[in-house]
Amino acid sequence: MKNKFLNFAAVLLMVLMVSSFTSKRSVGTVTLDVNTISTMGGSATVLNTDTNTPYQINAIDTFGAEQVPYGNYVVVSASTTSCNPPLLSGVTTSTGYFDFVIDANNTDFTIYASCY
Repeated sequence: MKNKFLNFAAVLLMVLMVSSFTSKRSVGTVTLDVNTISTMGGSATVLNTDTNTPYQINAIDTFGAEQVPYGNYVVVSASTTSCNPPLLSGVTTSTGYFDFVIDANNTDFTIYASCY
């Protein structure tokens, strides 16, 4: 009886360790960095092209972030909260491209939205 309990406890511990390890490995972070001279805040939407699932990133002030599962993504939209003429708005990314991959080698991606 004691051996069965120890075996059960060992298996349970192993399952918990494996599930914890795999869940930590399977997500990355998409960040929205807002830089404006007017009203702060902004939003961006990225689409996981593997699952066709959109993810919304909101920045209340100058920063927002969202954890996303590993996969292939494209930036669908990004903007500051309010950028009216004569101010100019712009969007760039940490890689210079609007499509990106989140995986073990690329765990984060940044979208820069500006208004000057």
